[in-house]
Amino acid sequence: MDFSGDVKPAILRASVAVHGGGNGVTCPLLRGWREFRRSGAPARFLCFEGGAWADVTGKAVAQLRRAFLEGRAVAEAAFGDRAFLFDFLRMVRIDVATAEESALGWIDERGGCFFPTPESGRKRKRDEAGSEVKGEQRRAEDGDEASSAVEERSGESPEPEAVEPDMKKARGVWGKTARLERTDKFYQVVEKLFLSRMAPVAAARGVAITAVHKVEQGPRARAFQLQEHLLDAARGPGGSNAKFAWYGAPAADVAAAVEHAFGKTNGWLLGGRAHGDGVHLSPPQSPHASAMLTEADEKGEAHIVLCRVLMGQPEVVPTGSSQFYPSSDDYDSAVDNIEKPRWYVVWSTHMNTRILPEYVVSFKCPNLQNLQGSLGTTSKLKKPSPSASRDMFPMLLTEIQRFVPSPKLQTLQKTYNCFKRGQMKKDQFIRFLRSFIGDRVLTTVAQKLRGY
Repeated sequence: MDFSGDVKPAILRASVAVHGGGNGVTCPLLRGWREFRRSGAPARFLCFEGGAWADVTGKAVAQLRRAFLEGRAVAEAAFGDRAFLFDFLRMVRIDVATAEESALGWIDERGGCFFPTPESGRKRKRDEAGSEVKGEQRRAEDGDEASSAVEERSGESPEPEAVEPDMKKARGVWGKTARLERTDKFYQVVEKLFLSRMAPVAAARGVAITAVHKVEQGPRARAFQLQEHLLDAARGPGGSNAKFAWYGAPAADVAAAVEHAFGKTNGWLLGGRAHGDGVHLSPPQSPHASAMLTEADEKGEAHIVLCRVLMGQPEVVPTGSSQFYPSSDDYDSAVDNIEKPRWYVVWSTHMNTRILPEYVVSFKCPNLQNLQGSLGTTSKLKKPSPSASRDMFPMLLTEIQRFVPSPKLQTLQKTYNCFKRGQMKKDQFIRFLRSFIGDRVLTTVAQKLRGY
C-alpha cells in the first residue's frame, strides 16, 4: 500500500447486475428511460473506449443533441468515418458495421452526469448481450455477490467472511465500516503512516491510536471512479491527479462524511487561514495539519480520515479567500502552494464524488489543544468573530451552488466578492440573489441552514 501521495489508477472489477422488473429491481431500460426524461439538454456526449471515457466530437454532437431534444430514443450519426446508432435509453453506442456496443453517457447543461452502470463499459457484440445477462442472473441466483468496485492499493482485499463480524460491531459507531485488528496489515500500515508523521511534532507527543476502521466501498466508490474517468477524459491521461490525503473535523462531521456524505466543508475551522470555502485535506505526510481540525469527544478520542482525493488541475488560492468554486474551467481544485502543498482543497460541488473515505483513525492526544496552536501563524486556528458567526452568506452560498449551473457560479462568486468589498449593500445583494436563483431555492436553502 503506497501512501506517498499519488494514487495508482483503480482497477474496476465486474459487478453483477440483476436485470428484470421484479422484487423492486429497476431494469436497465426503465432506468435509462428515467434518466432520459430527467436530463437537461446534453452539452457533451461520451463513449467508453480503450478503458476511458472519450468525447464524441464533430458534427455528430449537434445531430445527437437535436435528436435528444426531439425526444428520439435512438439516433444515427457518423463519427470517425464510421456509422453508429446511439441508443439513449439503453445508454449504448452500436457500431453499424460490426454490431459492437460501447457504453454511452452524457453531461447536460446543468452539469448533471448521466452514465450507465459500470458493468456496461466493455465492448461486446449485440448477440452476446442476451447470454451475458442470463449468465449474470444465474450467478446472482446462486448467491454470487458483486465484488467491491475498488481494488485495495496492495492488490489484496480481506475475505468477506473475515470482515463481516467486525462490520456488525462497528455499524453503531461509524456506520458502514469494519474495525481492524491490530494484527491486520492494513491497520499496521495506516498506524505507521499516522504515528511516524505525528512524532516530529512536539505538541503531538503521547499521541496513541485507539482504533482503525476500514470504510466499506459501494456506490460512492463507483461515483469516484466515474469522476476519475471524466477528469482523465477532460485533462488527458492521469489528469485526475489522484492523491491520498487526511480529512479532519469534529466527530459528528466525520461520522456523517463516513456513513452518508459530506454535508458541509471544514474550511470554517481554519477561520481566516482557510484557502477558500472548500473541504481542506492535508497530504499523507502531514496528518498533524488535519488533526488540529478535530475535537475530542466525550471519551477523549479525536478522529481523522485517510481519503483518496481527485485533484484534477489545481490552482493556488490564498489564505482568507472567499472563493468557493474554480476561477475558470481550467481548474478543478485548489492548493495553498503548487510545489509543496500543505492543503488540498476540494470545492463543495464535488466533495461527494472526488473524495473517497478509506480509513477512520481514532486517536487520543494529551496535548490536542496545544497541537491546534502549534503549527505557526500560517495554519493557526482562529475562531470567527461574532459578526462573522452571524453572517450566513458563506454557508448560504455553499448550499446554493448545488442548485446553480456551472456558468452562473462565476457570476455569483464575483457578485459576492463585490458585496464583501463593500461595493454592494446587503439589501442589494439579497435582491440580486432573489432574482438570480429565485425565492423558492433561496427559501429552501435558508430553512435547511436554520434546521427547519
